[in-house]
This record gives sequence, structure tokens and C-alpha cells, in this order.
Amino acid sequence: MYRKDDSMYILRNANLITMENDRVLYEMDLFVANGKIYKIAPHIDISDVAERDCTGKFLMPGLFDCHIHMDSDDITEMLIACGVTTCRNMWGFLETQQWVREIDAGIRPGPHVYSTGPLTDGVTYWAGSKIVTTPEEGHRAVLECFRDGYQYVKTYPDIPRDAFFEIMRTANELGIPVVGHGNRFVTFEELAKSGYYSLEHISCLPDTKHEEEIIMLAESGMWTCPTVEVALTIENFVHIRGDLNQVPGREYMNPYWQKDWEKVTQWRIDKHRYDEYDFLEEVERQKIFNKYSDRVMLGTDVPNPGVVGGFSVYNELEHLVNYFGFTPYRALQCGTVNGARNMGILDHVGMLKEGMDADILVMAKNPLENVSNARSYLAVIKDGCYYDKAWCEDLLARVKNRTADQIIALM
Repeated sequence: MYRKDDSMYILRNANLITMENDRVLYEMDLFVANGKIYKIAPHIDISDVAERDCTGKFLMPGLFDCHIHMDSDDITEMLIACGVTTCRNMWGFLETQQWVREIDAGIRPGPHVYSTGPLTDGVTYWAGSKIVTTPEEGHRAVLECFRDGYQYVKTYPDIPRDAFFEIMRTANELGIPVVGHGNRFVTFEELAKSGYYSLEHISCLPDTKHEEEIIMLAESGMWTCPTVEVALTIENFVHIRGDLNQVPGREYMNPYWQKDWEKVTQWRIDKHRYDEYDFLEEVERQKIFNKYSDRVMLGTDVPNPGVVGGFSVYNELEHLVNYFGFTPYRALQCGTVNGARNMGILDHVGMLKEGMDADILVMAKNPLENVSNARSYLAVIKDGCYYDKAWCEDLLARVKNRTADQIIALM
């Protein structure tokens, strides 16, 4: 079982990166009880409690991947095995809702999952989309999303203008955020005034010729999830025609996805959608946004071609530093605090503080010195359950060894 651990233990002599600021609290004890961080102090003296020696190790909150697709039942296993303790699923199905219930019940390993409902669009770009062309359909789509327990509504750009505004009106009335790819029938100013909560991907921001619109979106309080990792894979495997077989960690993706990667990449090439693709121009869009807002999340868009569950989170941390010029601390904020802020759960997750959930990453090296040091994780703690590196590697090995017919794929 993988449910909340009711045991108690002390993480002894650890170096804590609380994410309240960019400092390290050296040689501290952290007491975990009933799945929570019960106490943090230089020394905790409680008898008959198990201890784990963390001398020289660095602890930070578990990571967030704020843009994933639970398109098969093994994706969340890869995430938890790689240190992701919370994620945002960007296309909900009845099946994914069941998998989330199984994770919450401790039947299935995985991170905490917050999810959009089905992808909502005005045309069938992806099979299985919920098509909305009238205000009445938009109203029903939001009500169904709310009824089915999703935390977000997700929209694609081709919903007619009047239907889109009805989606926003209904969602605002119910208090459910609307996220996605914006809308091509409304201006960016109208999008911001409607209360649109977050734009996914750097490609969804206005181009740099309209810098004033980017600044307006940033100052409006809208969130972005740049997903540089997936933008880079489009650059590398569609525009430049690189070799998908060379993607680090590819062997952990099920053969079903390895085949799908090839199929989707060829489809993108054949459609000539990226013939004029300018990755660096899109990076500049986000850099403008970043000057005026800190509402930036970390997301990868797994299982898109070239994006590996869990592994790509560390790539994205490095992209935030290398392409946007973020300090390691600001990059880590995107993958911890900001994810919790966006999901409205910063009161109990996203930092190491007394009373918060014991979702913790234990590392050999300090990621504030070099963000790549986050890769040195030795253990993942979720709800107090301590999963050491051997457990993580065993889970990844099981994922790796499954055949295509041993997973449930939804796309």
C-alpha cells in the first residue's frame, strides 16, 4: 500500500531548503508524524522514535510537474519514482479519475494529482475532445467538469467567441479556473479580463512584436507554464529532425509510447506545422513575461515525443536556468512553491514548514548551488511514506520491463 504513513521518524542532522527563502538551514532535525512535518529544530529529543541519518544531505519540498498527461497508467509511477510528489494532469478522462482515486487510496503509487476535465475545443483537433460551439454547450461543459470532480477546465483556441465567454462566466461563478491555450477569437486583453487563469506553453503567449500584450498578461495575474522541454523536442525532432532514439531515459517509456513518438513526430512533419518554427523567439516571449510576473510554473508535457516521465522534470529545471536566466532558487520555486500557489494548496504543501504535508526530496547535493544537483536525489517522501532510491529504481525497472499490452493507454 502507498497511503499516508502513520509512523513517526526523525530525519536527523539534515540541511533544509525550506523554499521560504533562498537560504539553507544547516544541521537541523525534522520530525515526521502522521504524514506531516510535525517539528523542525536544531535537535529533537524524543525517545522510541525511529531515526534516519541525513548528515550532509539536503532536503527540499517534493517537486511539482504542472503539465502532464495521464495518457497511460504508468506515467504517474514514473513521476513519483523520480521525485515528483504533485502534478497537474491536463486532460482528464473517467479512467484517469479512477487512477487518481486508486493513488489516493494507496492502491497505486503516484503523486498527488490535480486535473483538468476533458479537453474542450470548437473543432476536433485531437480525437476525444469535448466539442463546444454554442453558449449552451459551453455552460454544460463547465457544469460537467465541476460535477465530475475536476479542479480545472481546459480550453483549446477554436471555441467560438460567445461560447468561450459563457465558459468563462460559468466557471467564474463556480470558482473553477480555466486554463489552456487561450482563444483565437478574443483579444489577449479580453482573455485577461475574462479571468483566464493560465496559458500553457511559451507558444501561447503573444509574439515579441506585441511586447505590450505580454506585459499586460503578466501584470493581469495570469499564470504561465512554459514547458520548454516540449518546445525543445519540437525544435530538435520536427524542425531539425533529430533522432528520438537518443533521448536520455527513452528506454523507460513503454514501447507503446516509443512507437507513438515516431508516429506523432512524422504527423507533425507531414502537416508542415513547424516549418517556420522559431524556438528562440518563443523563449524571448517568456523572458518578457518573467520580468513582470513571478507566476511561472514548471511543467514538461509528458508523454509528448521526446518527453520522459519524471526524468524531464530535471531537464525543465535546467531549461529555466539556461534559457530564462533564472537563479537555481527561482527555478526551484517554479517546481515547488509556484505549483502549490497555482493549485491553491500552499497552506499544506510546497514548502518545508511545521504542519505541512511531509512531501520531501532527499538529495546528496545542494540544488541551490547548481540546479542540476536536484538529480542527486536519494529518497522521495510523500505523505510521510519514505521511498529510498532502491525502491524508486525498482519501480522504474518494473515500468521499463512492461510490454505495450501491459499498460492501459488512452490516446
